[in-house]
Amino acid sequence: MANNKKLCYILPFFDLETDTHYFYLYDFIKRVADDFELTLLIEKSNSDIKFFDNVKNIKVQKFNSGLWRILENFWLILFIRLGGTRDFYIHYSQISAISASLIARLTGGRTFYWNCGMMWLFGEKRLLGLILKMVTYLVTGVQALVDGYSQHYQITKDKIKIMPNWVDLHRFEDIQNDELLSKYALEPGISYVLFVHRLAKRKGVHYIASIAKQFAGQPNIKFLIVGDGPYRQELAQDIKDLNNVILLGKIANKDIPGLMKISKLFFMPSEEEGFPRVLLEAMASGLPYVAFDIGGVREISTPEQQLYIVDGPANMAVAIGDILKDQSVYDKLREVNLVQVRQFDIMVVKNNFKDLF
Repeated sequence: MANNKKLCYILPFFDLETDTHYFYLYDFIKRVADDFELTLLIEKSNSDIKFFDNVKNIKVQKFNSGLWRILENFWLILFIRLGGTRDFYIHYSQISAISASLIARLTGGRTFYWNCGMMWLFGEKRLLGLILKMVTYLVTGVQALVDGYSQHYQITKDKIKIMPNWVDLHRFEDIQNDELLSKYALEPGISYVLFVHRLAKRKGVHYIASIAKQFAGQPNIKFLIVGDGPYRQELAQDIKDLNNVILLGKIANKDIPGLMKISKLFFMPSEEEGFPRVLLEAMASGLPYVAFDIGGVREISTPEQQLYIVDGPANMAVAIGDILKDQSVYDKLREVNLVQVRQFDIMVVKNNFKDLF
């Protein structure tokens, strides 16, 4: 460890029961600590940080409210910089990105800021634009987003680094379907079409009912909807007259591999995406998927799977039906997705992360 490069990893949120992508960061941090002398700053924690007991130099950043929170953030990062850490990797946190960038500029450090999404579509410009100009590098998940960030935030492309998302393939092995069917009161012999995402319009939740209606006369096909968010009540109204849609609500990410295993197909009608990790989860489960042509979806998909990247809910319903009725197509997509996802295994991407520095 003494010969490893020093790195400060700033994590805004730690909760082992989370239903968000943050769940994936926790084990990843433990893995990359093998290659760095790592200082971990956690801005907010809802779980016991003993999870990180095997990681050297953990510092939990306990935020208070108001001005003190900003000052505490600044001084903690300055203290780490003065201790010899030059590189700071910040996952989304805007407060830490500003503090670390100011300190890095004054002391010769470097900041790497992870942001992966089409933020410009939803008016997220002024503060994010300032941050992207302050940090040394923006780190994002796919090449497809580089042009968007460069154009909308006026930053040069040589300031943008690419690092893919990842999955731990072992999480998707040896799952007992019978137990999960019982746990969620689901029926055997049904082809479940799965949606897992935040229930918000930008994730296409308002299209779910119209897609599901196209299968109302097929009792062997049902739609499982997993997630929570601002559109939940409206979605409940949208589907109240449909008996082929099951709204499961919020489910911790640790249970998602099981739901993937009992499903037949995955669909993602998002209007905004960066690098959707949920598609990696689908691939790791051997699930074919149908998705809108947005963000990095096409870039991470195989040529076979790209045939089912579509525009509009009507086309999505047709594509879902085409895959489900043709076993040879289904089997081929399952086969290529299981191969494709290997390049995104956590141990492969760990090396991509190391190469950033």
